[in-house]
Amino acid sequence: MELGIGLLGTRFMGKAHSHAYKSITTFMGLEVKPRLVAIYGRDPENTRYVASAYGYEKYYLDWRKLIKDPDVEVVDNSLPNFLHKDPCVEALESGKSVICEKPLARSLDEALEMLRAARKSGMVHGIIFNKRWFPAVQLAKKFIDEGLLGKILHFRFAYHQDWGAD
Repeated sequence: MELGIGLLGTRFMGKAHSHAYKSITTFMGLEVKPRLVAIYGRDPENTRYVASAYGYEKYYLDWRKLIKDPDVEVVDNSLPNFLHKDPCVEALESGKSVICEKPLARSLDEALEMLRAARKSGMVHGIIFNKRWFPAVQLAKKFIDEGLLGKILHFRFAYHQDWGAD
């Protein structure tokens, strides 16, 4: 069984998501496999290139057309933060499930609007928290749950890694 993926975004996170969709079937036994139906980008040359490089069936230069594509069942939004709410809400209202890159929204009001759209549509709406199960994050959660840090007034988290270095 396949699930039609429509990806919004062709830059860093779009390529990361595309790579994940392409590689997940090589190391996980999945009953449902991603089918790379369509990708959206604003730059025609780059969008064509990314679509071809990752094996998308088609590409769009208008995200609304991707959302209306009947072969797209899940819209994966890896666009910049300010472009999370509108495409996600429109996708949900169009009967598509949604995966959204973090942060979900720029404000609580935007996030609540997205939640209302998801509940009204009955579709699945998920956000990517890929570091949730990392040992350091789990240890921090344990400390918080056990009250070892006292009353938390402010929290800022930085996960230092070298994957962006050349």
